[in-house]
Amino acid sequence: MLPVPSEDACPKGSAGTSGGVSTQRDEDAALALYEMLRTSGGVPEDGRYPDLDTGDPHGRGWRRLRELGLVQVRDGVAEAVDPDAALARAMDDYQANAAEQLRSGVRLQRVTEALLSVYRPSVQREISQVAVEFITDPRRKQRTRLDLSDAARESCSSMHPGPMPPIEVLEASLEHDRTIIARGVRSRAIYPMSCLHSPKYARYLHDLADAGVELRLVDHAPFDMLTFDENAAVLAAFPDRPSDAVIVIRGAALMLSFQAVYEDCWLRGLTLARASATSADDSEITAQERVIIRLMASGLSDDQIARKLGVHRRTVQRAISKLMERLNASSRFEAGLKLAGDAEFAKTFVVQ
Repeated sequence: MLPVPSEDACPKGSAGTSGGVSTQRDEDAALALYEMLRTSGGVPEDGRYPDLDTGDPHGRGWRRLRELGLVQVRDGVAEAVDPDAALARAMDDYQANAAEQLRSGVRLQRVTEALLSVYRPSVQREISQVAVEFITDPRRKQRTRLDLSDAARESCSSMHPGPMPPIEVLEASLEHDRTIIARGVRSRAIYPMSCLHSPKYARYLHDLADAGVELRLVDHAPFDMLTFDENAAVLAAFPDRPSDAVIVIRGAALMLSFQAVYEDCWLRGLTLARASATSADDSEITAQERVIIRLMASGLSDDQIARKLGVHRRTVQRAISKLMERLNASSRFEAGLKLAGDAEFAKTFVVQ
């Protein structure tokens, strides 16, 4: 029995034969099978091949006939196909494939045009609305701040953790603050509570309030920041060295986060009047000392605390010494332990 081999079962060629010789043998085997099929009128798939040399590699011949479209199985019988009919079918298949490739090309062109002309520009517009700029030149930093404040139409908000700049710098900017407010722009500022313990800075805060700037005082702010409307923010590039460089951020997409940080600090702060009253009434421990104690408990060194509060290192050391004396502690560690164990005393460190 020599069943008609399937396409998958057909061998790819005999080992040890050259490509040309193997191809010719395939063609000869295919021609012999084709002539046999035309003579016999067809062969059942599970039947014998009459007058066929069983030693011939008929599997390769069947594969070749299938490739050329010269054989078809109809009702379980393998029949020969006329060469003209096979050629017509091959041309039809080619034209169908060519038409599908043309349709695929048209679809690809339409998709490409939509992606490049509609959707990519939309993404690029969204990205272009966000810009980050790093500035180190002092004159350019000042010019950028002034330009942004002059362009503001709704609000200018600032946050200053300290150390505070020279009082002369602050007083020189006061006139600019008045100009902004005169345009109808809401001006807000957050300063550290420690400013109240310096007569010159306390006087400056009252001058700001008299000019119409809304003020809040906090124990300490996270970083220097200026925001203008909902469009731009200026931040210190290095929080520990705010005078070195600034980062200018433009774009409403990023401004939401910075505004949320500012509003959180604003809500936690005290008005100038309340902060002044709290500082005057607190004879046991000042607001500044409360912050120093909290930062000390967080593991910060004297220098780090001084930088955060904008005060001299000796001020921090005096506050810690005063605390140790009050607690009758011989070391900072012992003061921390006593403070943690004295609930009544610890209540005085809670921010009002």
